[in-house]
Amino acid sequence: MKRRSASRFPLVGVIIAAALIAAVVLFLERRVPAPDRPPLPGERSRESRTGTAERTVPPPRTKAVEQEKAVTKPQPTESMGRPIAVIIDDIGYDLDVVKQLAQIEAPLAFAVLPYTPHAAEAARRLHAAGKEILLHLPMEPRSYPAENPGPGALMTDMDDDAIRSRLAEALAAVPHAIGVNNHMGSRFMEDEARLKVVMEELSKRGLFFVDSRTTSASRGREAAAGAGVPFAARTVFIDHNRGYEAALANLVEPTGGRKGRPVLMIGHPHPETVRALRKFAALRREGKATVIPPSAYLKMQGAGEKQYATGRKTMR
Repeated sequence: MKRRSASRFPLVGVIIAAALIAAVVLFLERRVPAPDRPPLPGERSRESRTGTAERTVPPPRTKAVEQEKAVTKPQPTESMGRPIAVIIDDIGYDLDVVKQLAQIEAPLAFAVLPYTPHAAEAARRLHAAGKEILLHLPMEPRSYPAENPGPGALMTDMDDDAIRSRLAEALAAVPHAIGVNNHMGSRFMEDEARLKVVMEELSKRGLFFVDSRTTSASRGREAAAGAGVPFAARTVFIDHNRGYEAALANLVEPTGGRKGRPVLMIGHPHPETVRALRKFAALRREGKATVIPPSAYLKMQGAGEKQYATGRKTMR
């Protein structure tokens, strides 16, 4: 009997010891905080569970939520003004002004005269800066010969082959051109038969045409429509009255065309105009102006630009 009792005591001791260890472990688990972890979606924080604070932790952001909150470019609104496309003519004489214009942070476009000293280099530099390039094609003005449009001009006494040849040479002189606008040309732009030849050549090359509207009797629209060439007409001259204040006023509050419709403006590389363009670009960055390239302007116009210039005309 003594042997049996003695063998039971070690077993009882083990059971008691195990029970004590389990009790200690449970006690410690309640007293010692668990390692920090992010609360589950909708779960209250540890502070709220202990009664020291009441705050709800939002669910983790998903990729879709982040995309919804991503910063996007402002879309044109009425407060940003009418969408404006700007073409600067007579490029090719001065590379210093080309450098200045290339640095303006706005989608300006530039019409390059084909036989100026720096025509090709200016076109390449501006294209490299992301600007659209047009051929500024010389054409006969009413004032000829008193006023000369320069070398390579298209004249009303030329035959079709001569017009095609001169146009091809002018396009070759201005790399990266995606469109054409007229330099002077008040007489040539009134001759629909001659313009038809020009438009047929532009159609073959996939180029658009911008009428500078140097004459109210222009037949550019009709000739372009007949050849299926995308067409737009100048609404306002930025610097018809030269000067910084006048140029900036035209850019900020353009007149002409239908109210609220996009505006196509043409200017020149005068120092005052360059200064006004810099200021206008700053307004664009602040979301106070909308500037679009001519190619976008043409798309917004649909079948063609429907605004004829209003106000004073320049006959050249």
